Amino acid sequence: MEVELLATEQTKRLGNRLWVLTENFYFAVDELTYEVPKGFITDGASCPRGLWSLCSPVAGPFGQGAIAHDFFYSKDGPNIGRLNADEILYCFGRYRGSGWARAQAVKSGVNCFGWMSYKKMYSHDKLTSKACYNVEKARNFVGELIHG
Repeated sequence: MEVELLATEQTKRLGNRLWVLTENFYFAVDELTYEVPKGFITDGASCPRGLWSLCSPVAGPFGQGAIAHDFFYSKDGPNIGRLNADEILYCFGRYRGSGWARAQAVKSGVNCFGWMSYKKMYSHDKLTSKACYNVEKARNFVGELIHG
């Protein structure tokens, strides 16, 4: 599987582990182009805090792959299958400079635990008081992004 970054993402932090895309995010997988729409909410790479040196939630080689991965895992994203989405995260990590062992460890983690979130969450459900600094402000900001 070959991935290519077509445009860098622009995000705004909404809380401890939430970011929203402020611009559309474009990437290609095996020459098929995908667009993650502005207003999409991501929690980045969902790995335990103790493993952030391996896979930071939004920085490093897996940050943009995590956005693509979350999009494919969401109900709004195309249904390419969970293991294909996991493979894309791996490929993005490699594309952005991760070593094979590190990328394989990240892929193994999502292969083992990703089933818990696959296609179960709507983006707006992520806007909770546990995840956001200010839920009302976050909802208003996302609404303005989406609806203009």
